[in-house]
Amino acid sequence: MVEFGIFDSFDLGRSTPGQVLDGRLRFAAAAEGFGIDHYHVTEHHGTPLSVCPSPNLFLAALSQRTTRMRIGALVNVLPNYDPFRLAEEIATLDQLTGGRIDFGVGSGVSPYELAIFGVDAAQAKPVYAEALEAVTTALRTGHMRHEGRLLRSYDAELAVLPVQRPYPPLWYASSNAATAEWAGRNSVNFVGRWNNGAIAETVRTYWKAWEGNRLADDRLNGHVAEPRVGLSSSVVIASSEEHAQDVFGRANELFVERLLHLWHRNDDHRVDAMFATESVLASGAACVGTAESVRDQVVHQVEVSGVNYFEMLAFFGDMSFEEASFSLRAFAEEVAPAVRAVAAKTESS
Repeated sequence: MVEFGIFDSFDLGRSTPGQVLDGRLRFAAAAEGFGIDHYHVTEHHGTPLSVCPSPNLFLAALSQRTTRMRIGALVNVLPNYDPFRLAEEIATLDQLTGGRIDFGVGSGVSPYELAIFGVDAAQAKPVYAEALEAVTTALRTGHMRHEGRLLRSYDAELAVLPVQRPYPPLWYASSNAATAEWAGRNSVNFVGRWNNGAIAETVRTYWKAWEGNRLADDRLNGHVAEPRVGLSSSVVIASSEEHAQDVFGRANELFVERLLHLWHRNDDHRVDAMFATESVLASGAACVGTAESVRDQVVHQVEVSGVNYFEMLAFFGDMSFEEASFSLRAFAEEVAPAVRAVAAKTESS
């Protein structure tokens, strides 16, 4: 069965940080009311791309505003953390939510954010791999007994264990076929981008690796019986095509300004073209229009890609709470049922 999620970066927009956070808490609670299955937040530092650089602080607050929806960071940037402290934080969040935490993991994408923590971008992936090993072992056993290679060594018991055993399900975000193979081999939930339909091959890579390893005892996420393999997209729905295009163009312009802030401060323009409004629309990375046209776009992408999960960025840039809420309601009432129907038909055929 297909599931749906919200993706959020807490970008500054044109309001205050407090207003952003309050709006997102209200939006997340509304999303649960509309039947959204997951609410995932990002981690960014030293940039107006996020006014909540510690995603676990927001998730702790959100744990008290929701009762059913699964919540988590997509992703926790592991090289930024002391792994022992992160293990205890994840366990505590899982206790606060009664076992609803999704544990997203990654190595970070911005060399400038990693540098704030003294992490060399060239070392980020091996540091991430060692931290992931240390954290998952500690959550599974209750004891971080780790001989450091790039990290320091640890020998200490956790003060708290997660509700979900051996640990909350792992999630990973990428559009790379090599990481899809790793995720599939380990049954790790995986979210990528449409990329003009290229995600279909990435999804096939995932499921081939999953099928070949689904009985292996050493899978990181082997406790997850049905992993989610998903597609992430910006979604803006309005009463007319023109209005939706106007809202998206205005909001995305500011969102991209926030996203590229640190890159531009370092005179780095390598990724500019990827996020320009015209490029995003042309590549299918945004589904924009009326409820009917967005329904058709999302149904097409889900059918072609073979995903069983769709995650949308629906509140960003200078969008008002009312504009984001219009998209959310329309998606829940008109888009999601159509996607579920198509997915059910595919599963039964």
